[in-house]
Parts: sequence; structure tokens; C-alpha cells
Amino acid sequence: MPWPRSGRYATGVNDRGEVTERAAEAYRALADLAETVEDEWQYVTDLVDAYLPSIRALAEADGGRAPTAAQIEAVDEAIAEIGLIADPHRAIDWLSTFPHVVGLALRGDVDRPAGDGPFGEPAATEPDEDSPFRILQGYR
Repeated sequence: MPWPRSGRYATGVNDRGEVTERAAEAYRALADLAETVEDEWQYVTDLVDAYLPSIRALAEADGGRAPTAAQIEAVDEAIAEIGLIADPHRAIDWLSTFPHVVGLALRGDVDRPAGDGPFGEPAATEPDEDSPFRILQGYR
């Protein structure tokens, strides 16, 4: 009989740092693919400089609590999805999307300093009203 989804990860794996580091490594691999487009090299570098530290900072999101099995599964599915990308132009598209997907899964925000947001300390500023993440992040 297969294990239920909620119990498929051992407690020791539920470390926020390990999950965010797996996401950061996958993001770096995606960036390496995207960097093969010479005309977009600077754009790719700028995205990586902005988002790679933010992905790693998600280790402190949600008060640093251990992620749930569902959160780990969501991040792992996002990692698997970008692992299927073979086209460098599609990789460029995902460089700005993937960090936000991981942030949503881990209840953090890659566009804010770590710990600053609706699930940690109060945010210094609310997201713009046209932000697609506003409702998902708990703002009304």
C-alpha cells in the first residue's frame, strides 16, 4: 500500500533551508540554460542577481517554520517542471516566474526582504493593487 502524501517525507527532510537550497540549485541550472542566448545574457544575469538571493532568503519566510509536506511537494513539482525545459528562450521566461511560484509555496515573497510580509512580521508596504499575488498573499 502506498504511503499517504502527507507522510511521504521524513521529518528530517522538512527543513526549510534544504527545500530552498534545492530550489536555488534548480534556478541556477535554469539560468545556465538561459545564458546560452547571447543577446539576453545581461538580462539573465540581472534576473539571477535579483532572484537567487531571494529564493535562498525564503528559508526564513513564514517565521522559519518547517514547511509542510504539501509545501515541499509544491516546490519539488515546480523544480521538476523547470527541469523539463530544454529551450533557452523558455528558460528566460521562467527565470522571473519560478521564484514567485516557490515564494507562494513557502508563504514568502521574493520581492521583499526575508521575514517582511503578511505571514511574518507586518509588511512595510503592501503589494501594488494590480499585483496578481495580492490575494494569494492574504491582502484584501
